[in-house]
Amino acid sequence: MDIYTKKCRTPAQVGGAILTATFVGCLAMAAPASADPISGQVGVASEYTGKGLGKSDEDPAFFGSMRWETNGFYASGFFSQATSSKGADAEVIAAVGYQRDIGDWGVDVQAMHRQMAHETNGVDSAYVEVQADVSRDLTDQLGARIRVNYSPDTYGAGDAAWWSEAQATVKLTPRDKLSAAYGLRRIESGVDYDAWNVGVKHKFSPAISGDLRWYDTDGHDLGSRYESRLVASLSYSF
Repeated sequence: MDIYTKKCRTPAQVGGAILTATFVGCLAMAAPASADPISGQVGVASEYTGKGLGKSDEDPAFFGSMRWETNGFYASGFFSQATSSKGADAEVIAAVGYQRDIGDWGVDVQAMHRQMAHETNGVDSAYVEVQADVSRDLTDQLGARIRVNYSPDTYGAGDAAWWSEAQATVKLTPRDKLSAAYGLRRIESGVDYDAWNVGVKHKFSPAISGDLRWYDTDGHDLGSRYESRLVASLSYSF
């Protein structure tokens, strides 16, 4: 982010426009079709994390999501227990998006509305993000994904914000997948940091899976949310 520095407002605004235009363009390419079944997930994690940071004050967090999809279009909702210094007890995310395969590449573009629930009055706790994922299976066992997330006015006192992340996955067995990711967080009028994680996801059954993952950042001096942590989660998909 030379778009990543506080001084470069114009590139940040241009980048947001590009992501928004991509989102609209992808929607325009879809043809109408009947709705697919609704899917969902419920679970519990030893800590709720987001963009590499701890978000539930090192306490366990219950989470759940629902998704409706038709011909690549989708609408989803997500809820997790979370905390903040301003009294929040949950994070709620509503999203609309479109995904499709283009040759060997998978493309997923979405717009999200995020809110930290029940914060004290006066806190800018609701904000919009636009996100684009591009992924590809490199071999039968190896896959890669690039994610770019942009908000024109992020949470709290921060202004335009970017999260850029590269992820690699390795299929170890039919039920086990190793993945690692490295991300950059750049915020105008906010705190910049790098974050990374590595862990293994195991499928106990087609519906039940567990994940054990190590998270860390280069900002340990910024507070407990930025410290390293081992997070375990268990989820049920339906």
